[in-house]
Amino acid sequence: MSNTIFELRDSVDVSTGRLGHVRMKQENYNQEVAIITVHPDDIPQLIEQLEKAGKEAQLIRAELNSRPSAKEAEKP
Repeated sequence: MSNTIFELRDSVDVSTGRLGHVRMKQENYNQEVAIITVHPDDIPQLIEQLEKAGKEAQLIRAELNSRPSAKEAEKP
């Protein structure tokens, strides 16, 4: 399994595929593309999980942003 993280991203797109699946596509500034295809029956559960994970991710980012950077920690 690939663990692709696009911190700098240019686009996020959600569409339906020709076989009736939901596709989520994210492209970064280097035109690298990550695509996730989800069965439509799984969308309600996916939304629930994304909402929970999104809240957790925001808390993590807030905590990381509130910590002094390594350079700031070295200052007298």
